[in-house]
Amino acid sequence: MTEEKFFQKHLLHTLTIISLLFLLTVLSILPGIKTQAAELKENPAYTFTSTNGTSVSTKANPNETTVLIFGYIGCGKTRSTLNSISSCSWVKRSDIRVIFAETNGKTQEEVEAYRQGYQCPELTFCYDEDYNIFQSMAAYEQLYGMNGGSYPMIVLIDKDNKIQNLLTGTKTADELLTEIKKFAAVDDNGSTTPPADSDSGIENINYALNTIAGTTISTKASANQTTVLLFGYTTCGLTKSTLQSIDGSNWVGRSDIRVIFADVYGASLEDTKEFSQNFSGKNIIYCHDTSMLNFNLALSYLKLYNYTGGTFPYIVLIDSNNKIQNITLGPKTADEILKEIEKFTKKEEADTPKPEPLPTVSDVSGLNTASSAARNVRLTWKKVSNATGYIIYQYNNSSKTWVEKAKTNAVSYTVKGLTPGTAYRFAVKAYIQQKNGTQISSKSFTSLNTATAPNAVKFKVTSKKKKAVIKWNKVKGATGYTVYYKAKAKDAWKKLKNTKTASYTKNKLKSGKTYFFTVKAYKTYGGKTYTSSFQSKKVKIK
Repeated sequence: MTEEKFFQKHLLHTLTIISLLFLLTVLSILPGIKTQAAELKENPAYTFTSTNGTSVSTKANPNETTVLIFGYIGCGKTRSTLNSISSCSWVKRSDIRVIFAETNGKTQEEVEAYRQGYQCPELTFCYDEDYNIFQSMAAYEQLYGMNGGSYPMIVLIDKDNKIQNLLTGTKTADELLTEIKKFAAVDDNGSTTPPADSDSGIENINYALNTIAGTTISTKASANQTTVLLFGYTTCGLTKSTLQSIDGSNWVGRSDIRVIFADVYGASLEDTKEFSQNFSGKNIIYCHDTSMLNFNLALSYLKLYNYTGGTFPYIVLIDSNNKIQNITLGPKTADEILKEIEKFTKKEEADTPKPEPLPTVSDVSGLNTASSAARNVRLTWKKVSNATGYIIYQYNNSSKTWVEKAKTNAVSYTVKGLTPGTAYRFAVKAYIQQKNGTQISSKSFTSLNTATAPNAVKFKVTSKKKKAVIKWNKVKGATGYTVYYKAKAKDAWKKLKNTKTASYTKNKLKSGKTYFFTVKAYKTYGGKTYTSSFQSKKVKIK
């Protein structure tokens, strides 16, 4: 089906209905003849399936007006109508029900992503891969003797299950409310937040993308933000070079620009997370998609500009009014992208005062391990002059992501609750807290590889003739052990031996004399040695 015309379905049935309507019209002009043409039509009861798996009947609910919208993903006029309704106030009313029925046989997953894109939970979206929804729309069409029209097709059904009107083509929320008020007592003035309009551009495709943070994000424009939607794939060098240029730009962190990367070749959550580690900042939103729905979405954007394909990445620029202003194919530098953005934001910037440039904060330097115990590591670093505080991160080897551990105003922090004898990776960023609550962090950081010390060694000392036998249990995570002794409690410890075994015998001791012994576990990692705490034991030699 094209956007402008319905397919000509059930032609014979349609012609029959038209002939009947013509006959009824002729009869209606005769004196004293009352025809059924002037009477309201009974609404048929069709059952659709919503994207959350529930059954949805077109039959009216008591004391509720039903707005039934037939349309399809990819139709600009359908998108425009749904955009207006999703932004109005009356869609939230308990006496009005709005149902969108997708007619082009899209899957549950595709229609659900479309639903989430509008960010309006009051709208019910229905799907049907067998095209039964299309057949239901054709039945409504025939009921009114129509043989063509423009999408979307909107059926207005009153609380008594009578069809009050059938409309086609783009409609605003206010226009629909005007029609509803003709047969229902609705005390509403219309849209409270009508979608802003642009003089140029194409209505954006609202769609939900899955981020590596475990959330969904809509391609629908955010308030006062330009969206840079970049379609590519994790193994594409051109995609990576474009993202690296954006990541290193001075505009990627601006509050008026949002950057989204959407993988189109089915990269998993883990693969996309690993890909994101190639870039320093958190100013790009990375989205994965094992079902490859993002690929179809990318093609839908190309279709709007009559493109059949091209070199990745595909870059879609969406203004703050949710209008697509440009699509480019192939790699672009950050400067080239910014120039395209400025073409449609220049006028807005000229009409509004320019915000003060955002302050910057230097990267943290001198990160070091001040001390390491079995279950904690104390980190220190150099002070950053204008920083409000510092954010401590710990690298998660399983998810391959940095996890924020804590914030501090000091130039040191002790990370607690760690596992003894284990390697860790930490990083610290400086940040500035602005008066409006916005947090600006340093652009990058240098990570630190360190480790916790092993647990203390539990050992026994046995007295033998002119010797002492020391035995212990091996400590998890330890690289080896160091045995010490001394003849007097106040003496300094003397090192006897480093060993990887769990025993040691000290010979040539004096009979009847008391000696002191201890064993320390140690772990070597990254060229450094981390030593456990210890306890001493004394023994009188036989």
